[in-house]
Amino acid sequence: AYSSGKPAMGGGAGNTPAVIDETADIELAVSSILLSKTFDNGMICASEQAVVCVEAVAEKVKAEFIKRGAYFLTPEEKVRVGDLLLLDAERLNPKAVGQTAWQLAQMA
Repeated sequence: AYSSGKPAMGGGAGNTPAVIDETADIELAVSSILLSKTFDNGMICASEQAVVCVEAVAEKVKAEFIKRGAYFLTPEEKVRVGDLLLLDAERLNPKAVGQTAWQLAQMA
């Protein structure tokens, strides 16, 4: 797929992205993603690791996440959380694994 010259997205058995386009039921998609990602604090590799959405619905998707209690980090918070999650910018911090979002925020 990558050598065809056309955009492609690959995925294996886990760490999957969720793709939302203009045909999606946005409320259902966001609800499903949040339930999947928050179950067991995202420890299951089948939980979504990223959300990709087309520009046409991006603001609606973001608004739905916020309506349901999701939080988008500021640029400064992204740096602090990134520094917490990755040791030496390449190794996952074992103390961060399986923690709730609230606990990670407190640790950062």
